[in-house]
Amino acid sequence: MKEFHGEYKGEALVTVNSTNTAAAVGSGSLPVFATPMMLALMEEATCEAASAILDDGETTVGTKVEITHDKASAMGATISANATLDEVDGRRLVFSVSAKDDNGNVIGKGTIERFVVNCDKFMKKVNG
Repeated sequence: MKEFHGEYKGEALVTVNSTNTAAAVGSGSLPVFATPMMLALMEEATCEAASAILDDGETTVGTKVEITHDKASAMGATISANATLDEVDGRRLVFSVSAKDDNGNVIGKGTIERFVVNCDKFMKKVNG
């Protein structure tokens, strides 16, 4: 992993459609943007933010999530998630995250922690 210098940010975008609603993913029964899909979008933004400090053969894995989902989003809304790398503690990375709809309303926020791992070593452990 490279040294932590300056500010690292990431962004991810998605449009609410029939595949990412609460009803579609089983996290509810309504056709609104699903909380698990908002989290996935936030994690995508953290991965983008972390990419600048990773060496070849490294990736990050999620280890801790603390988020709120504060506002529902209807079909057709464009959702943007933003992540800022706030802290590096060894291989532990801490990000502040938020998600907004296309009207600029914050629909969710919180923190996500990820851990830097060597891809090959990690998969060897997983596959036993």
